Amino acid sequence: MPFPFLDFIAPGSAASPRPQPRPSGPGLLVSCAAALAAWLAAPVHAQTAVRLYGTVDTAMAWTRESGTATVKGLLSGGQSDSLWGLQGREMLGGGSYAAFVLEGGIDTVHGAPDDPARPFNYQSWVGLGHPSLGELRLGRQYTVGQAFVSLIEVGSWKDFGLGALMRASDNYQVPRQLSWRSPQWGGVQLGASYSLDSADAGASAGAASASHKLYGLALRYEDGPWLLAASWEQASSVRLPGMGDQRPSAAQLGASYNFGFARLAAGWSRQRNGFVGRNGGDGPVELQAAGLQGLGPIEFVDGGRLDALYVGASIPAGPGELQLQWSQARPNWAWQGSGASAKTSQVMSLGYIHPLSLRTSLYAFVAHGRAYALDAAVDATQPTVSRMAFGVNTRF
Repeated sequence: MPFPFLDFIAPGSAASPRPQPRPSGPGLLVSCAAALAAWLAAPVHAQTAVRLYGTVDTAMAWTRESGTATVKGLLSGGQSDSLWGLQGREMLGGGSYAAFVLEGGIDTVHGAPDDPARPFNYQSWVGLGHPSLGELRLGRQYTVGQAFVSLIEVGSWKDFGLGALMRASDNYQVPRQLSWRSPQWGGVQLGASYSLDSADAGASAGAASASHKLYGLALRYEDGPWLLAASWEQASSVRLPGMGDQRPSAAQLGASYNFGFARLAAGWSRQRNGFVGRNGGDGPVELQAAGLQGLGPIEFVDGGRLDALYVGASIPAGPGELQLQWSQARPNWAWQGSGASAKTSQVMSLGYIHPLSLRTSLYAFVAHGRAYALDAAVDATQPTVSRMAFGVNTRF
């Protein structure tokens, strides 16, 4: 749903002056010359629009992980992340424009930024665009693969959405990135992204390689009830003693179709040699020491593969919407300590959203994960986790 926004428009012309007697003959020529000189000397006033937007979302939640007591309390971002942002666009002429986004996450439970060191930890980019050339963005942003494939998601319940196991579609951002999005040609759009170093500030200190580059290509098609998306991403090689060079990669496919009485979605991903988004928890000590946090367990990084499936359905029910999701990820490695084969992870959820207005809704959901770690997705503990929550989501 589009957010309302505040527009600050610099008009292209001033108010019309009081009518004057119309000159003729030499006086007309003098008047025209004077008008032309004034027009050439006048500054060009471009049309500029800026909007303030955001989401505030808090829930009461009960979370139980196997082997631990139930944790109950308030949860920030139960249905969608709490955030605020500024978005601007200035028309430059000929259809071209300049644009920017500054966006930061909010911890509504404690009244603080998600990351106090980075007030705009979600997005901070500036770009140029043209209707026939597409848009170029520079700065911290989502990869094109994440942006395109995540559109199929049915329910973004915290820790239990599409990105729970399809981590290349999780809500993650990459710094030092350049990305390009093409115009839409008959519903088809292309995208490409490249990060000079996808590690957050400080994470590369002492790393075996100086940077962790990330390349991405994506394609999406949207027409009527159809939405199709595909992406491929690959990071630079990971080098550790006793381990061959491995290049984390992720291939994704996604599709959804709106039948009117229901919207159905399905996705698939193959993730190799670690999570490309570096969103797999802190990881083992060996990777932390090398500045390679977030790639996942060492068994995964050292030649492992994780194949994930996702299906979801949203069904109108009364004034609101019922959302059902199920996903599965099958690892192909054995844990080093025990030698036991890694179990197949499963995540499922059932939720309902009840709108109170165009911007505010109540929601409730229950979710369950097997062999699923909330932060890391997969680790050797392979816990079982359950959550029940209800909350309020409002947008501005």
